[in-house]
Amino acid sequence: MNHLFAQAPMLSAELAPLQGRTFRVQLPFAAATVVVTEAGLLADSQADAEAVLTLPARFFMTRWRDRPAASRLVQISGDAELAGKVGNVLAALQWDASEDLSLLLGDVLAERVRRIAVSMVRTPQAMGERMAQTLVEYCRDEQKILPQAYAVTQFCDQVDQLRDDVARLELRLRRLERS
Repeated sequence: MNHLFAQAPMLSAELAPLQGRTFRVQLPFAAATVVVTEAGLLADSQADAEAVLTLPARFFMTRWRDRPAASRLVQISGDAELAGKVGNVLAALQWDASEDLSLLLGDVLAERVRRIAVSMVRTPQAMGERMAQTLVEYCRDEQKILPQAYAVTQFCDQVDQLRDDVARLELRLRRLERS
């Protein structure tokens, strides 16, 4: 994580006021108790954690698609204020994989690897969206299970017209009753 903080010094500066505070990050495959250093970095700690952030396995899959939904999956215990501050800083961390890969592979190849990785993540999502759109069109156009957009608009307009007509009729009936 300190490597990521080195790429984002503003986030280290946000952690620095928490110097000496300890927290534990519990992942499905590993866990670490760390203390915040004077420089706003993290160091291993043997002390008891003041706060614990538990990230379930679903967190990592959800984070690719929907960061706010992923943040709701994080379970915190202990000092909620500390966990909240640390959680916000950790959530803002982003790995610049292209930068790290460029050190190993060069800029051009690193950029190509990044593009391939992005397309591998986006392709299944785009396929799912197209399948859902096709299913909706099939249900609407072929099976007539779902209504056409114009039919819904027309129905809503007719309901509005009926409501207005009923209101006018009620007024007329009240006037007739008074007469």
